[in-house]
Amino acid sequence: MGITCHYLNVRPEEIEPLLRHPQRIDELMEDVERGLDIDKAWDGLAALLTDLPVDVVFGGTPLETGHEFPYGQPRYLSPEQVVIAAESLPGVLRYDGTAMTGVYPGDDDEDYYRRHYAGLWEFFSTCAKNGDAVVVTLL
Repeated sequence: MGITCHYLNVRPEEIEPLLRHPQRIDELMEDVERGLDIDKAWDGLAALLTDLPVDVVFGGTPLETGHEFPYGQPRYLSPEQVVIAAESLPGVLRYDGTAMTGVYPGDDDEDYYRRHYAGLWEFFSTCAKNGDAVVVTLL
């Protein structure tokens, strides 16, 4: 098993209700078709993407959902932050094996990180075009 990172797009009409009632995140997370799972690549990608103006792994505002998540509360990135992230994510991951020292789960598989990065880049680009917010959760 292990810790995985999940992204959920929050459509414009869902943003305000979610911010007023963050416990609704469970309902939105049930729709797995609209999210992105980057598996265990989250820590390595965080190490490789340190220069971004928006932290797409650990950034955002915590959503106080009223119940515990195993690795911290889900975090909310506003539509404006999503646009900034999408514009600043390079089209191709600049892989640096030395940055991978000490990352979870200790895997230095360049193809693995490139594959998950491509999904992350596409997800944020689509969310930015649609005016979506993004919720990030470590599970």
